[in-house]
Amino acid sequence: MIQLFFMTHALAQPPTLQVDLHLDTPTQMLTKKLPLDHADGLEAGFSQLRAGGTNVAVQVLWPPRNTEHKKRAYALLDTVQRQIDRREDVDLATEPAAARASVTQGRLALLLSMEGAHGLGTDENWRETFLDFYQKGLRLMGLTWSFSNRFAGSSGDKGAGLTEEGRALVALARRKGVVLDVSHASRATTMEVCQDSPVPVIASHSNAWKLRQHSRNLTDEEIACIASSGGVIGLNFHATFVGSDANVAKVADHAEYLARVGGHGVVALGSDFDGYIKKPVGLEHAGKVPALWAELRGRGWTEAQVRGARGENFMRAWAAVRAGAE
Repeated sequence: MIQLFFMTHALAQPPTLQVDLHLDTPTQMLTKKLPLDHADGLEAGFSQLRAGGTNVAVQVLWPPRNTEHKKRAYALLDTVQRQIDRREDVDLATEPAAARASVTQGRLALLLSMEGAHGLGTDENWRETFLDFYQKGLRLMGLTWSFSNRFAGSSGDKGAGLTEEGRALVALARRKGVVLDVSHASRATTMEVCQDSPVPVIASHSNAWKLRQHSRNLTDEEIACIASSGGVIGLNFHATFVGSDANVAKVADHAEYLARVGGHGVVALGSDFDGYIKKPVGLEHAGKVPALWAELRGRGWTEAQVRGARGENFMRAWAAVRAGAE
């Protein structure tokens, strides 16, 4: 009877929530004409996500430089929506409570993010385009990619800060409760968005500049600013941003550094799988993410701290952004 009780109790426990803040899987599905559950050709397909425990997956709408940006962003959105339509165990989550409900029911929750506001196009109707993407589920907005745009400066070309249109976009995103993402942003853009922000700001896929001096990584000032806003920083697995001889331990070094500067509440996951990255040894696809949590536990991280990094830190930040919407 006692054994039966513990078995029943264990079965009743909801799955541990795990969020990956940056997956370029829509690009791979679009260009390779693959479904999310295809056995090969994806680093963060359905089977890898399940194996690695990721049950909230941010799907990135990334328009490369040499594409018609708005058209490409809509094509990626359609690609994600088709996967949701074809599988009964995949949901589009637009609210934290809905994402949690999907996880509790054993389903995969997908969130939509745009990587670079250039995806809103070059015409004067960017506000209407933003609102259309919002109505279709967009809940995270990266201001730049690797080049500066009409809204903000990028770290990729040492751009300046926000433009007047950029400030209008930031204000609109905050009114609608869309999470602002400063990965790829210039230092000036990051600090202007982050300082005195009324809601949390995130960097979905960035590491610590102190450990790897790369323009895509964050200085101590930026880490502290994001942390003070209540935001999070998603650990990026791209070896170029991790450092030489990248492996699980080196990624964990970045996690520990972020925690030292900004507190454990700032640490999150933002692997960048399916984004043409060079993977660290031991983290070659989404099914291997548990190796990172094991490494952090081995360094003395508590279960609460690991749960935070796995997803609860982001869920807290997302809920605060949604609560701040008008």
